[in-house]
Amino acid sequence: MLIPINTDAPLYHFPYATIVLIFANIVCFAATGFAMNDHLLEPWLLEYGNGINPLEWITAAFAHGGFGHLIGNMFFLWGFGLVVEGKLGWRVFVPLYFALAAAWGASVDVLTLHRTDNYVLQNVLEMESVDELKRGLEAEGLDPKEVGFESTDEFAAEIISRAKGRCLGASGVIFGLMAISLVWAPKNEMHIVGLLAIRPVSFEVTIMTYSLWYVGLNIFELLFWKFEMGSAGLHMVGGVIGFAVGVVFLKKGWVDCEKWDLFSVMSGKYGRFAEKDWGLGAHGRPDKVYGDLPIPEAADDPGAETASRARTARKAKNQKALSHVNQLIDQNDYLTAADELFNLRLQDETTCPDMERTRRLATGLLQAQAFDEAELWLQEFIDRFPEENPWARIRMAQLLLTVRHRPNAALKNLKQLPVENLSEQLRALAKKIAASAKEQIRNGVQDAEAEW
Repeated sequence: MLIPINTDAPLYHFPYATIVLIFANIVCFAATGFAMNDHLLEPWLLEYGNGINPLEWITAAFAHGGFGHLIGNMFFLWGFGLVVEGKLGWRVFVPLYFALAAAWGASVDVLTLHRTDNYVLQNVLEMESVDELKRGLEAEGLDPKEVGFESTDEFAAEIISRAKGRCLGASGVIFGLMAISLVWAPKNEMHIVGLLAIRPVSFEVTIMTYSLWYVGLNIFELLFWKFEMGSAGLHMVGGVIGFAVGVVFLKKGWVDCEKWDLFSVMSGKYGRFAEKDWGLGAHGRPDKVYGDLPIPEAADDPGAETASRARTARKAKNQKALSHVNQLIDQNDYLTAADELFNLRLQDETTCPDMERTRRLATGLLQAQAFDEAELWLQEFIDRFPEENPWARIRMAQLLLTVRHRPNAALKNLKQLPVENLSEQLRALAKKIAASAKEQIRNGVQDAEAEW
């Protein structure tokens, strides 16, 4: 088994709910007797051919048939829960998870309604009636009490129930999360560990490749092995539901994939390539002229008035552009906002959003792992708003330490903090960063070359 343990997809939220759901599955596994007590486990199962039973849709998604079944599913829940919850946050992720479980269970119930007692008797057990089944059991000379049943009638009913089919496990919901991840972050990579034969392996693979590999395996099983509601069928039901949910969230704008979604990737216009002028470079714009800088003119120069009007027009244009940047920040489109601000600063270095938007821009770029741009705007906040900048200095120190590998620079940044005005949370974070920086320095770590 090749299991995902981490991803490089931009994550904007800590996976609190994913961790709680893994713990909940473990608790439910214990409650069902660790899959070693049929009487405890059976009420949790989703049984085929017994009509529509909504409670079973949820209980079956939290029940597992063994330790290997549970452990495998929980690793996959962690990997794909990271991606989905990381983009949505726990408040949206939790109801989405249960909605996926309910939709999966309802679909399985509907798709197996045909598996009635008569259907399995004739098509699975190849018998005409229950009486024929009971006669066959009696002819075998089996004592029902020896296998835990009071009578031949109970024994026959259990055989029919098992022949109709039942299911359990979180894999249907997890395949839904995998399909959502495929729609939202196909080009991002997952770190995979596992065994190849008896040799441990560890490698990176895109979510698209990893997901399509498992989808392909399940389609192959359905088409060329057994076309029924086995594990492959259950997985594909969850996958189809998840794919539809992922597309709806994307098209409705309920999730921001920053032009790295499946449809953008398939069109070839994803990420930076989604911009009309991507061929000019990350900061290229055909409507911007960087060399158009004003030349000082004498007061009595007849062209002075014209130059003044040009400067006024340029200033008005820059203000309009800054208004658009503010809108992008308000819409959480931090990468595009940073690009447009870069262009504006080339013409007017004083151009800057207000304090709150500068704060949001810097933190948004940090969350998007756009560290170069984040460092620029953290420094901007530090310089422009000295009385409000402790949080920015701490974040800058954290970036210098963990991303730039410059412990001395991180410490130098922290030494300028007004310690008496720090909240307890910021004070604790600053102490932690300082301790880590000093530890690195003691271990001989030298500052890397500055990138700015």
